[in-house]
Amino acid sequence: MPYINIRLAGSLTSEQKQQIAAEITDTLERIAHKPKSYTYIAFDELPHENWAIGGKLLGNDK
Repeated sequence: MPYINIRLAGSLTSEQKQQIAAEITDTLERIAHKPKSYTYIAFDELPHENWAIGGKLLGNDK
């Protein structure tokens, strides 16, 4: 049973999440032969201040 966890800074619309979920599920079915009903996907949307890249918080201009 595939479990996919997508973590991102900021947020997505419901339509974006639906499209991403559909495409990932289709890919797992096509390539890994996993039935769609086996695939679970969770979206974790975190505030920019909870993400850092290169030692700097996202959205922080300092």
